[in-house]
Amino acid sequence: MRNKNLLIATLVLGLIAFAAVRLTREAPKAEAEKKPLVEAALLDGAKSLTIKANNKSVTVEKSADGWTVKEKLGLPADVENRLLPLIRGLQKANNFGQLTANPKRLEKLGLADSSLTLVGPDGKPTTIQFGKPTEDGLGASARLAGQEFAIRTDFSAYLEGDPLSWVDLTLFSAKPAEIKSIDFEWKDGKSSFSRKELGALFTGKEGQAVEDIVATLATVRAADAVALDDKDAAKAARSAQVKLTLFDGSSVTLLFAKLAGTSPNDQGKTFVRVEHSDPKHKANATGKKALFIAAPWLAEQVPGSLADFKKSLQQPAAEPAAPTIQIPGPAPAIITSPEVKVK
Repeated sequence: MRNKNLLIATLVLGLIAFAAVRLTREAPKAEAEKKPLVEAALLDGAKSLTIKANNKSVTVEKSADGWTVKEKLGLPADVENRLLPLIRGLQKANNFGQLTANPKRLEKLGLADSSLTLVGPDGKPTTIQFGKPTEDGLGASARLAGQEFAIRTDFSAYLEGDPLSWVDLTLFSAKPAEIKSIDFEWKDGKSSFSRKELGALFTGKEGQAVEDIVATLATVRAADAVALDDKDAAKAARSAQVKLTLFDGSSVTLLFAKLAGTSPNDQGKTFVRVEHSDPKHKANATGKKALFIAAPWLAEQVPGSLADFKKSLQQPAAEPAAPTIQIPGPAPAIITSPEVKVK
């Protein structure tokens, strides 16, 4: 009887303990449902974006004239290649909930290296720090401002903090075939060339050289921009003026100024100014904000003088072919491996 009571008591205690464990056990957390990383209203009404990455920072601001780069003289931003890809990446990005709150793990994620701050229509900033990709390859780890934990996201767009990379440096662009004529003006003379009709080539002994120059100048993209009062630009000497006239009647004038280098290895700088016949063309507006530095390859294609242009037309004399030395005697025998058959 005593053993029976002891057995019953043991079973009761076991049931109580089991119930206690079930009640105190932490319920499994349901997988967090994804939600937008950035609300659509914030993206649609954003007034500015500040990107910090690669130890650099840039702020792109929206104004009546469109998006401009604050740190680069307020020049137009490259919307097509920089802003739109970033906005689209943010529109698609989702927040999949907490990744970790462990201080040591947070430190290893590198969340302090890159960040994005959006200023919404209400003027309030929203900052997101981005770190290393999550271990499952979903996307970048991130942390929202004011939170002490990191979250999982599927954001994978590239963050660029260099202000120069955000500037739209294309000053003029047209198809080479749309250019009807080109007029050069140098200190030592002038020269003009034109096509007879749309689709025709430039004729004469200079035709091919002119075609090459027109193909180069059809799209003028600067390498950098400096302030209007730049000291180097003030010292640069005018080297050439080139006017391109299109079949639609519009024209663009390119003014080149060369600053010699200070050492044999210094190529110097070539400044280019673009003036369009259409007062509303963006080249005229940007020309009031900054001076532009031409890429070296572009500057090399524009002759610095009439003499240089004429010299470039001179075809170098063909080098005489090396004389053939006849060696007397029978032809040498070809020794082959038994495994190699010569047909």
